[in-house]
Amino acid sequence: MNLRKCIQRLRNVVNRGPSHKARLENIDEKIVVTGTRGKSGATRWLYEILYGRGRDAFAKITGNRPLVLHDGESHPIERGRRVTLYENEAQLRQYAPVETAIFENQAIGEYTTRTVHQRFTDPDVIFLTNIRSDHLDWLGDTPTQIARSFARTIPDGVTLVVGEQRPTLRAVLKRELEETDVQIRWVLVPKPLQNVPGAETILGLNEVLEALGEQPLSDRQIEAYIDEMQVRWTTLADGRVYNAASVNDIDSTEIVRRALDDDDIDTIQPLIYLRPDRRARTASFLSYLDGLYSDDVFEVTHAVGPHAKLFDKQASFPVATHDASKSASAVLDAALSPGWPVFIMGNTVADFMRDLEAEIEARRADSSPGMPERSTAATEKRAIEHTQ
Repeated sequence: MNLRKCIQRLRNVVNRGPSHKARLENIDEKIVVTGTRGKSGATRWLYEILYGRGRDAFAKITGNRPLVLHDGESHPIERGRRVTLYENEAQLRQYAPVETAIFENQAIGEYTTRTVHQRFTDPDVIFLTNIRSDHLDWLGDTPTQIARSFARTIPDGVTLVVGEQRPTLRAVLKRELEETDVQIRWVLVPKPLQNVPGAETILGLNEVLEALGEQPLSDRQIEAYIDEMQVRWTTLADGRVYNAASVNDIDSTEIVRRALDDDDIDTIQPLIYLRPDRRARTASFLSYLDGLYSDDVFEVTHAVGPHAKLFDKQASFPVATHDASKSASAVLDAALSPGWPVFIMGNTVADFMRDLEAEIEARRADSSPGMPERSTAATEKRAIEHTQ
């Protein structure tokens, strides 16, 4: 690299902060969606609502398939091997100026989550969808510690919409923020909807809209969203399956499992994908499955991934292990062969899981000739992203 290019690159880095700050100051409304589950779905829904009302809206969605929504179109984000928070600056720069910006907070630790709020988004409204037992090694070992970590990421002067329903965790948030200039709006989920995955996310949309001075969604619109969140087994020619891996925490996974409960099903077939860089998550799923096994919910778990054999050694229940290099089709065949509905959990950001999702979708299409397709991926995003 010659001297001129080095100087230009240094100039770009130095100017990036002030330029990004100026772009943020020129945006009328800035919303950040944070929390454990439901971030991508809430970000997309808020974009669709505000864009549909005539706003020049921009939304950045992270996760398994990162993308930007702008001008009614989806634009995939091309990532390298290393993802940084500066992605927020780069994507906004590409589409600015805009009237409304909605960011999904991609960070997983207290410091980085706070940094997204303070340096990269400067939000007017933060939507904390819920608090689940995930990223334990970054946010804390217990729900109370995780709630405290989230509270410490909220900057002064914002409106905070809280979807989390547990009174103990609400109390933690209130206590941590009582000496700040944060206005809290609490989402209330009525009893008939408390077992619907992601109900707090859907009902939270109206709290966000009202915080922005917007008209809330009608009861009919809310009912339509709730109906989309109803989870159902996907029927294949050789059995039934539900891919809950996108929720990737045990609290949300159990919410989905209970929502799928059916009188004619007394045994399920867990299929879990394990990521080597998510050891705390693996440990939590080990404990979760141990409880399900004690309750006679399953007879054997199929485990896939680099740590499958280690998982087997640590488990108190039977485990059938599969190497991630094995075809997704073969693993799905093995899981379906006993005849129990296959319940997929654990992690979703992996090549094997993308292949598995595609395999399920292909079999679903083959088993329903002449029927209109509804993608399994879309169902997951709306049903949990998703709890999404």
